[in-house]
Amino acid sequence: MISALDDTLLALADPTRRRLLEVLLAGEASAADLAIAVGVRRDELSRHMTVLEEAELISRRPHGEGELIAANPAPLEIAAEWINTNRELWAMRSQMQEK
Repeated sequence: MISALDDTLLALADPTRRRLLEVLLAGEASAADLAIAVGVRRDELSRHMTVLEEAELISRRPHGEGELIAANPAPLEIAAEWINTNRELWAMRSQMQEK
């Protein structure tokens, strides 16, 4: 789980990758459409897509002569769970420091 969490947080650390994921959470898109939506060159897009794919935040499927890319929100749940768990610990520490 730590590796998956690390991969997810690393992927989300970049604002371009967060924007790509936001676009994909609205629905599948082609690489060309993603490049236009986010305003990046295709080679730059490819590097970002590799990171997102390694974190399993996206998947690709054949479509005609190209492919469609879709978001996979499951790793976001792992990150949200970690944040929520630690949020409770941070709140308890904050309360203890106030006393």
